[in-house]
Amino acid sequence: MKLAREDILQACEKHLLKLIVKNIDKSALKQAVREKYDLAPGGEIAFHNGDIVVKNNKIVYRLDFSVRADLSLLLDRSGEPIDITASDNPPDKEGDLEPEKGAEDGSRQIAADIARMISEINE
Repeated sequence: MKLAREDILQACEKHLLKLIVKNIDKSALKQAVREKYDLAPGGEIAFHNGDIVVKNNKIVYRLDFSVRADLSLLLDRSGEPIDITASDNPPDKEGDLEPEKGAEDGSRQIAADIARMISEINE
């Protein structure tokens, strides 16, 4: 025997999540992304999904956002990545544009780190 209609409960949960998202401080969220991932989110942070879940035996709200991150990518003339940085942290001087010894290994590591960060953002 049901005591409440499932569609009504789901609509109320959806409304609750929208109210929470509406009250999120977007500038603080951008700052948190900047600090955690060393990325500079550009443009709007758009909410696209949410849910009520259990984590560490607590009820929490999972809110999924789309974030555009501005990056600067340095490539050598053969197309190999030299460096990937947040675009608000460009190289300080022209000398920084010269490939360093072992840059190929470092750039692969940077690319792997960026892929990991994007994966964590999308979780």
